[in-house]
Amino acid sequence: MQHGTIFKNAGDFMYLTICVTSDLHGRLDRFQKIAQHIEQIKPDILIDNGDFLQGSLITYYYDHVKPGPHPMIAIANNLGYDVAVFGNHEFNYPLKEVELMRKQCEFPWIAANIGNFAKPYLIKEIKGKKVAIIGIVTHVTPFWDEHQYTSDLQFSDAFTAARDWVQYVKKKEYADVVILSYHGGFTNDPKTGAPFAENDGENQGNQLLDILGVDILITGHQHLEISCIVNGIPVIQPGANGSCFGHITYGLNDEKTLDVQLHHVTAIPECYPSEVSRWLKERIGYTEVDFRYEGMLASRLGNHAFVDFMHDIQLAATDAQLSVVELSYHEYGGFTGAITHFDVLKNFSRPNTLKVLELTGADIKEALEQCAAVFTVNADGDIDFSLNVHPEVLAPYVYDFWGGLDYELLISEPVGSRVKNMLYDGKPVTNDMTFKVVMNSYRATGADFPMFRDKPLLEETKEIVPELMIKYIKEHSPLSHREHGCFQITVGRAGSPSIY
Repeated sequence: MQHGTIFKNAGDFMYLTICVTSDLHGRLDRFQKIAQHIEQIKPDILIDNGDFLQGSLITYYYDHVKPGPHPMIAIANNLGYDVAVFGNHEFNYPLKEVELMRKQCEFPWIAANIGNFAKPYLIKEIKGKKVAIIGIVTHVTPFWDEHQYTSDLQFSDAFTAARDWVQYVKKKEYADVVILSYHGGFTNDPKTGAPFAENDGENQGNQLLDILGVDILITGHQHLEISCIVNGIPVIQPGANGSCFGHITYGLNDEKTLDVQLHHVTAIPECYPSEVSRWLKERIGYTEVDFRYEGMLASRLGNHAFVDFMHDIQLAATDAQLSVVELSYHEYGGFTGAITHFDVLKNFSRPNTLKVLELTGADIKEALEQCAAVFTVNADGDIDFSLNVHPEVLAPYVYDFWGGLDYELLISEPVGSRVKNMLYDGKPVTNDMTFKVVMNSYRATGADFPMFRDKPLLEETKEIVPELMIKYIKEHSPLSHREHGCFQITVGRAGSPSIY
């Protein structure tokens, strides 16, 4: 448990109790545990700060296998949430599905910086005080939109919208307490000022703290655990995936008494409703090849069978010449022996389609240089993760494997000059060559790789990647291993034996 100023005996003080969830990402099992705690607290205000459903195996089942209301909505309705704020992952769905989800919820969804899409705030009168809850979502959300679901929506700057609506509820609604619930985070630690994210507009929490009239700031999106008081303002960010929830006690008297806590949920093995569990355990294929990998760093330093397996799927599903594959941000993955739906989704559960882009040799080299930038040579002379991609932040997820190419990454060279000996079909790749390159639809947005943005789209699959994986495994079991090019990561000069 983490907390700010300890809340003492209330005595004659009037106070609000506020419970907050954020970035639950469909973790039904942990949400059930959180619900038990919240029922005991009986807060005056209950808020969800976005990214409520998308991101779990259970959500995949209710989205793609047996479409229907998510059981988390029933729990939220029973708990009596006052309001929910849109997060960026709510917009992974077509707007008609977002609207259906809103109708299933017995509480409003708000957002003050998406035009007329939703109401900007909620007013609740408690103990004779008017409390305003303003919802804000990071305005970078459309940047990650793989399917143009948000093309008809207008996202305005989060800070500007928050400032304007705080002034509005103070002057027009005569709000006594203003809660700003922001699905976004911080560029600098709100307590120490230490930087931990790029100042690119995605996370404006530090600026929001400077808005006159904000009494309480709720944040999310970054999956951090933050609970503190900054210049008299309670600040909270309750982790992710149901690891904890926020609990704020806020004094309503002139001499405010504050308490800001994170209540952690006991770690338990992920469990599922019986119908979901049966489907996840269903065997779909088999392999005698060991497709497992292990180690965040080790799994990126060389080619392995699981990466080639993903190249197989992507090239079989499209007419591409080259394939781009990213690994999940996990310490281990893959599978061997009998393969189930669970095995597939633990490796890739995101509902991305595949897109084929037309890229030049220059685009490919630039992308590979960015991949190479995630590495450095440490004091022992070994390759390690670098801080080059984002200042002071490790970014192993900004790294891809390229199938169909031979290439070498020479890490002792300066960033931007590390790609050597790039060959296609045994011949050097020149800047003006063009290639048909397949990648998942998120990569194709250019959110992490700007050189992919606005490139000609040649083809897109109707099926999402997990469906393509399941189909391929069923049709090709027992699976075999076929290599798709060769790459080396070296420390010394090009062609040296220091290869990983």
